[in-house]
Amino acid sequence: MQLRNLVVPLFSLLLWMSAGRIGWAQEKSDLSKFSNEELLVRAERTFLMRNFTTSEKYYRELDDRLLKRLSSLEPSEAQEQIELDEELVLAPFGLGHSLIYLHRYSEALQAIENGLKIYPDWANNHASLLFFQDPLFTGPVLTDLERQMRSTRDQAPWLLHGYIHFFSDNFREASKSFSQVLSSDKGNFLANYFIQHMELAQRQNPVARLESFNEKETDKLPVDELIDYGSSFFKNSDYSMAAKLFKRAIDAKQDIPVVHIAYGDSLFALGKFEEATQAILKGLEIYPKYAESRINRRDFYGNPSEFDSQLQRLENYVHKHPTNLSARFLLGYNYFFIQDYDKADEQFQAVLTNKSLYSSARYLHDLIQKFSSQKVKKPL
Repeated sequence: MQLRNLVVPLFSLLLWMSAGRIGWAQEKSDLSKFSNEELLVRAERTFLMRNFTTSEKYYRELDDRLLKRLSSLEPSEAQEQIELDEELVLAPFGLGHSLIYLHRYSEALQAIENGLKIYPDWANNHASLLFFQDPLFTGPVLTDLERQMRSTRDQAPWLLHGYIHFFSDNFREASKSFSQVLSSDKGNFLANYFIQHMELAQRQNPVARLESFNEKETDKLPVDELIDYGSSFFKNSDYSMAAKLFKRAIDAKQDIPVVHIAYGDSLFALGKFEEATQAILKGLEIYPKYAESRINRRDFYGNPSEFDSQLQRLENYVHKHPTNLSARFLLGYNYFFIQDYDKADEQFQAVLTNKSLYSSARYLHDLIQKFSSQKVKKPL
């Protein structure tokens, strides 16, 4: 891994140092033998393996080395900037991210704020963090943060919720979270920092193209761009535009199964249950093995709570219209892709008498039996 020195403002460092920090009380003899670069490699590897307790240990050692390096500085009005090793500059952010996944939110927030005061170009130079975009990696944390946002007045869940969405390119949700904090605390450092960087980040990121999107020019777009735009609009809760773009992609190329399914998901979000079922059936007919992917439907949403509301609407509809087998299949499909297999199978078995639904319902029913017979492996 190639590392470089990063130039950081000395004045900000000295201000941060003057505030003081609590040291890390731990025996370090086993870590002292590693170089900064070796520690960072170990920290990053264990983090990606979801061993956050161990990655915290490595990042905290680097963070302490950063503290020692800064404590050796002498104030100088003439010297406005210094160079620091990248491994040390990144340490507060890696530490904060590890603490986020350990659900130690106040500590995580403090580490990230310390990092921003040392390296204020963090948001500009790291406009996207892939692990935050991975729903399997980050979904449980976002769910917990959203629960705390509803139940406490603590700002930490709002700030970290905004932070994660900022680095997931979901600027709409990030802006909502940071704006909520600023509504009661106009001087909040982290919220102001990211609001100020939001416009620049949007210009740098392809998701920002949505603001200048011209629907009249979609006939000129290739299928892959139609799908890309459709996915982005769906993520940003514009399900109507997403459905239009996915339909145009289907009209241009009929045999891409995921587009039919994405079109069906958009129609489901719009409450068009009959049409949604037909689109999803078409996608599963083309490529039934799509259902073997252990994906979670909530993860396609910028705001997963919107999926929960849409699912509730479908549940209410099926309760009132139990003989509508297409709607019952759609309900089972959605249960299936949030891994609620018992509820899903109940719906699939109810529609097996319908010839048009039988093939997909039977396939999904059999998959549920297969999944339930497999031993679930615990994540690392």
